[in-house]
Amino acid sequence: MQAGTDPNNPASLFACGEEPEGFRLAHIRDLQELEGGVYWPRLQPHFLKPHFKLLRYRIQEGAGGDRTQKLFSVRGASGVGELDVAYIADRLAATLTVTGAGIPDYCLTAVSRGALEFGGTLGVRTVHEIGRSAGLMYRGEPGTALSATGNHERFAVWIPATSLKQRLSALLGGPVTKDLAFEPVFDWSAAPAQSLRRLVGLMVEELGSPKPFAGSELASRSFIDLLLYTLLRAVPHNHSDHLAHASSPAIPRIIRRAEAYIRAHVEEPIALHEVAEAAGCSVRSLQLGFRRFREATPLAAIRLARLDAVRNALRSGDIAGTVTDLALRFGFTNPSRFAHDYKVAFGEAPRDALRRVAGHGRYGR
Repeated sequence: MQAGTDPNNPASLFACGEEPEGFRLAHIRDLQELEGGVYWPRLQPHFLKPHFKLLRYRIQEGAGGDRTQKLFSVRGASGVGELDVAYIADRLAATLTVTGAGIPDYCLTAVSRGALEFGGTLGVRTVHEIGRSAGLMYRGEPGTALSATGNHERFAVWIPATSLKQRLSALLGGPVTKDLAFEPVFDWSAAPAQSLRRLVGLMVEELGSPKPFAGSELASRSFIDLLLYTLLRAVPHNHSDHLAHASSPAIPRIIRRAEAYIRAHVEEPIALHEVAEAAGCSVRSLQLGFRRFREATPLAAIRLARLDAVRNALRSGDIAGTVTDLALRFGFTNPSRFAHDYKVAFGEAPRDALRRVAGHGRYGR
């Protein structure tokens, strides 16, 4: 993916004919290799879970195209934390089927070239047409089938069911008894889906960098948290109505407990459901409470707490290395954005703060 592509436009995820950066790639020149799945080891260390081997590809009858070409397909794999990310590009029309006992994960799919037909499972054969303007969200149930046109390209994010259920439970403030069932096709141009699309674009851009999320586990975990919470609100599912009416605003005592937890963990990855659990409320209550009593989001509160921790470290001399090193310690992976936010919050650049403190004799040369 080249820098400068529009993350709001599904068609621009990858420029046609270009392979994404930051992915382990398998170039497939033998149809039997594609249909037999023998390329899977070449995608490691991604897609290691055994159930992914239940994905089977078959070239469609009458697919057309030139079967003498040297390259039939490209398979790519990458990942962020618990998320497995796939890139699929096929010259000939092909069908993907989930075989055996199925895959417990959910898959978020964006088509960047050609078209895709989603046929549901064996028991429910409602056919959906997916192009560049439509997103697809489905679970890998047995018999699930996707049929792609020739000269097709798509990008897919596989998400563990337990991860989504955990976030949904946190939003609802209680256990989830019914499995998530998403409406499979959604419009990328809808307002909530646009936010999701921007996050997916950011993820792909980061995967193409030499060190995604600056190598920070804190940053990558926080990103996954944001992506999954956004997905649960952007893509309709069987819990959406309940989610829209969940919980009343939090009370100040809950906010104080949340802020205490955030301050105690500023150097660690912080997930919203962990803050909500520490505060004794749902994520939804936490969000509403911060909006009402702090006129901010919990994520903004976490960011401000990290900025405040950087300032305290500068004041106390608790710094080793450069200001950038200190920023990375507290989860800031973009130095210029960090410097801007620090100056907005405290009225001076972090480097100026360091020089000022050093001028008072707190630092040696």
